[in-house]
Amino acid sequence: MTVTGLVATSTPATAADEASRAVSCTSYSLPVRLSDSGEATETMWGELCRPADSHPTTVQFLVHGGFYNHAYWDFPVGNGYYSYVRHAVAAGYATFNVDPIGSGKSSHPQSSVVTGDAGTVALHDAITALRNGTVGGQAFKKVLWVGHALGSFYAWREIPRYGDVDGAILTSALNSHNPDHAAIVSANMYPAVQDPKFADSGFDNGYFTTRPGTRGSMFYYPATTDPAVVAKDEETKDVQPVAVTQPAAPPYGIKVPVLVVAGAQDWLECQGVTAYDCDDPDSVLAHESRFYLPEAKLKVAMIPQTGHDLALATTAPVTSALMLQWAKGIAAP
Repeated sequence: MTVTGLVATSTPATAADEASRAVSCTSYSLPVRLSDSGEATETMWGELCRPADSHPTTVQFLVHGGFYNHAYWDFPVGNGYYSYVRHAVAAGYATFNVDPIGSGKSSHPQSSVVTGDAGTVALHDAITALRNGTVGGQAFKKVLWVGHALGSFYAWREIPRYGDVDGAILTSALNSHNPDHAAIVSANMYPAVQDPKFADSGFDNGYFTTRPGTRGSMFYYPATTDPAVVAKDEETKDVQPVAVTQPAAPPYGIKVPVLVVAGAQDWLECQGVTAYDCDDPDSVLAHESRFYLPEAKLKVAMIPQTGHDLALATTAPVTSALMLQWAKGIAAP
């Protein structure tokens, strides 16, 4: 598979290979702020994983997308096949897999205060903790941001604002979309407390989730979908504060290297989109380059026959290989 300046020459370690390299994982709950001048009144949960036999100096900071939680990056199906965490650790990296405020095991304040700006400040505090040794007792020398969808949108604001990472892999975050499909996405969302999973959560009506049975059509492409993954996805789905929107306006002032990765059959950002041709990485690169500074040295990888959830498609090992190949060229473990 060839992309702009990048070729997948191998796949990540198999489950058997990963089993031969012990993984050490520890969870943390970090005090974080929602504004630069505020106090650390909220709590962000994250799990630090690294090879048990080494101490990497680079950590990959994993930020999932909307309506997901940390399980997206370490999915409990397939014995590690769908786990980017396991692939990255097998390649020698440390990972810190977080739940942004308002999702997963992190705190859920009043939904109206969980804006894109507030979430950005909280994520910066987590990166600071990685840099100063609060997490794992080791001050990491380099941090690579790895985002999915909303987790990538956060990077568009956080990285130019704080300049605290050494590079970014931004997945499922292109700068155009199919408006008809966007309308369907909106129709497929409703207040989380109306969903059986969250009926007793105590969340206010500004926390939304996806309607039962809708994730398969929005987030996957049939040719590369394992039904067991979709079933588990529905089971592990999460919420998103409605106040969180795409937290930055282009052009994005990112001054560190960026790799953009997307599925060529992404239902929202590729199917029916005319601004670029998702089957042609050069076409996507030409379009996306308008939103990044030259210092970003932007590269684009398009994964054929793959939908929105790159880490949960059967092509996940190919995607992980491309991401890790690029990462090693920016910041070795």
